[in-house]
Amino acid sequence: MTTTQPPMTTATIELLWHELRSGAGEARQRRVDATHPHDLYADFAPPDHPGLVAVCTNRPVLHQPFRAIDLEVRRRADSRWALRISLTEPQLLPIFAALCRDIVAFTRNGVPSDALAVRILARIDRWRSLLEQGAGGLAESVLRGLIGELLVLDRSVMARLGPDEAVAAWTGPAGEPQDFRLPDGTRLEVKTVRRDAAVVQINGLDQLDAGNDSLLLVVVRVEKTGPEAQGAVTAPRLVTTLRDRLADTPDALAAFDAALASVGWHDDPSHDRVAVRAIAIDHHAVDRNFPRLIRGVVPSGIEDADYTVRIPAGGQRVWMEGE
Repeated sequence: MTTTQPPMTTATIELLWHELRSGAGEARQRRVDATHPHDLYADFAPPDHPGLVAVCTNRPVLHQPFRAIDLEVRRRADSRWALRISLTEPQLLPIFAALCRDIVAFTRNGVPSDALAVRILARIDRWRSLLEQGAGGLAESVLRGLIGELLVLDRSVMARLGPDEAVAAWTGPAGEPQDFRLPDGTRLEVKTVRRDAAVVQINGLDQLDAGNDSLLLVVVRVEKTGPEAQGAVTAPRLVTTLRDRLADTPDALAAFDAALASVGWHDDPSHDRVAVRAIAIDHHAVDRNFPRLIRGVVPSGIEDADYTVRIPAGGQRVWMEGE
């Protein structure tokens, strides 16, 4: 028997699981968000199997099995289909919770009901590597890059835009070549470097190619420090700060969590091991005189290239330590 409780609009998936866990011994469900366009339910089956159920109009077609999660499909009395995603390895709960938050956020806009099952299964497949590699944290290089992007979002982009526009401008997690695309079309490519670094690493021929749009290379200068040092920032602290700033704008908060999920973010104690002090944020215009390799100028036959560029002198300082 399944007990369905009144819908919630703001509770996190983790809180819903906690509430369901403390109930009777039978499996039970609770809708994750009364405002969501699709029927998504937090699900919990004793003794310790949290899950997410999506009600679909078309039958989900399962392919490869996944480590750590079970996928189950059943026909409902109303002729729709229930796709149940449940965790089988409790140590992976932080990653699984992030996956479920991602599904809820990703399906909130632009997903028609007849495509819901396909889109959810494709989204789960994007998480396969994280689920299969285990509950370890992100690599140091990934954390440093994420810190730089979050600093730019917090101290530069959100200073000019409202919450919804600022989060929507963070396009790197969605697979765009550049990290941000502002409403006026300006694109930002963010590089996090040592405070005295003279070069930046460019990844691919598209990263410094914005077509007809304006492009700024944003250099975030940091110095490594300890987590408890004065002025130290870590990725988890920045995530918490931004979530607090977005708390009054639920759509922006959901989009922010979805972007984090797309870069593989999940709560892990090891993420605090990379701590830096932000020194400055500089803007450099990427124009015809900027040294770069793009597809229109490299010899025919070169498919792609990673290279280093010397950071030009000057540039516009948009933020510095102490401000």
